Amino acid sequence: MTRISPLIPLLSMLPIVACGGGEPEVPSDPKTTSQTEGDPAPSLPGMIEIEEPSQRVTRLEIVEDETEEVADRLLAFSDKVRRRDFAAARESLSDSFAGHDLGSLPEGTRATEQLDIVRVTRDPSEPQIVGPNAFLEGVAALIGPWSRVDSVLWKVKAAEFQRGRPHWGKVKLFIHMTGRGERGGGEAINGWGYARVELVGDTWLVSRFQLTSLESVSRPGPIFSSIAPAAGLGHVGNRFGKPGNQSFAFNGAACGDVDGDGDFDLFLPSDGRNFLYLLGPTGFSEAAEERGLALPDGGTGPVLFDFDRDGDQDLVVGHVNDGFTSGERIELYENDGKGFFTRVEGGLGLGAREYDAYSLTVLDHDGDGWLDVFACGYGQTAKEHNNSWIQATNGSPNALFRNDAGKGFVDVAPDLGIAGNSWSYAAAAADYDDDGDTDLYIANDYGKNQLWRNDGGTFTDVAVELGVQDQGNGMGATFGDLSGDGVLDLYVSNMSSTAGNRILDRYVGEIDEEVYAILKKSAAGNTIFVQEQAGGFRKLPKDAGGVGGNWAWAAALTDFDLDGRVDVFCTNGFVTGDQAFDT
Repeated sequence: MTRISPLIPLLSMLPIVACGGGEPEVPSDPKTTSQTEGDPAPSLPGMIEIEEPSQRVTRLEIVEDETEEVADRLLAFSDKVRRRDFAAARESLSDSFAGHDLGSLPEGTRATEQLDIVRVTRDPSEPQIVGPNAFLEGVAALIGPWSRVDSVLWKVKAAEFQRGRPHWGKVKLFIHMTGRGERGGGEAINGWGYARVELVGDTWLVSRFQLTSLESVSRPGPIFSSIAPAAGLGHVGNRFGKPGNQSFAFNGAACGDVDGDGDFDLFLPSDGRNFLYLLGPTGFSEAAEERGLALPDGGTGPVLFDFDRDGDQDLVVGHVNDGFTSGERIELYENDGKGFFTRVEGGLGLGAREYDAYSLTVLDHDGDGWLDVFACGYGQTAKEHNNSWIQATNGSPNALFRNDAGKGFVDVAPDLGIAGNSWSYAAAAADYDDDGDTDLYIANDYGKNQLWRNDGGTFTDVAVELGVQDQGNGMGATFGDLSGDGVLDLYVSNMSSTAGNRILDRYVGEIDEEVYAILKKSAAGNTIFVQEQAGGFRKLPKDAGGVGGNWAWAAALTDFDLDGRVDVFCTNGFVTGDQAFDT
């Protein structure tokens, strides 16, 4: 889906608008312990304590422009560290750099947690102070034993800059590095600290680094292992923005037994063509073209379900007009019982007119035994962007297609009052109140979510009453018993934005408290609502865990480790720039 930089939507509400493998090679340090004749390296300070700017730059657009420049520099540094190219990473540190050595911190506490996960905290109270090359040697020591480095992120969480020359700033950093150990187990380094950055010419360099916390998390062996290529699922598509992959509007997957052999098969919409992977005795084989599902491409939110009750899995696929894809109508494919599909012209009413259906949800809303289809209407950003960041009202209408005994579908959403004009992205259907009918939760982008309680075929929005409105940038929703008490809880996926939170923190006490709270919620991330036995839902605090999804999309709830408790898997990430690491 097309998204704008988090700076723009948040600032639009405010009076000021912003502008816009192998052994690591680490260069050896010159003498850094003292100043000697012919040695250009300065003496190291006795302590690292980065001062606050005394005359801060206060003009928001300047502060944020410079913050983004520093953030980009540190992302470039992160990418070099991920590649273990420490000679290139050295270019981001000034010659006079001094910082706390990450590689020499003594162990503080060690704890073994569930699944044999070992968490070790490091004691930063008396760190060694080193120069630039020794500092990188310390970073290399942390990740050197890893067999693979998956990701490195030195992320700017806050920044303030000193006016005048020399121009410098103090930035708050979150350090996150992940990879695989020698035996394939997961490895992670997490830390917080501060850096002093200085503008040298037109380049920001780090001159001081102060560590405040550091921990490592590891496991002897892997919990999950990727077997996609070996299983026949190793397709690699074009990177977004390259020829053949221009669309935001294909996503999701449908899983079900399409050929009736008792195995789960997999359908994936994509740009250029779709994919159908059939599971056999030796793995998956791709068969979309021969089975009638390769085209039209660019679909989204597919669902396998038996719409005509003939005992096999049919397929419905949403489509949107995003300015790149041509499909704009919901497509219905009928299964012949052996896994061969025929595209139904007009979709028996599902494709009667254009719908911007980003996701589809199947439910029997009226209890007649025939499965109906709810389509989340989003919006056409190529034609018109959302008209509000707090409560957008120019989205495409939702649709609820009532199944007429397999003979056709009729949209009854307007009659039931659930069509609306929000930018609906995803929905979840479940009988949350255990009264025998299926209710519907809708996650809306740019606004308030809705919980439509089903009262025997008619719907009432009880989101405010039950405390699950969760205003923000709704990307996904799913029900599951997260608390283990026998009733359904609710997991909502939302966007979180470091830049958004950073900007809003500058406006504490300066804008309307209600508007501030709404905007902070829009950048806050995922939410877990636990249903109380007496009715209503309780929002879990962030420190309960399970909500750190960053730029989150759909979540899946299941018991992955078979311990009797429901776990959370949340997809996340978004392409925001041209560089490989800028996601």
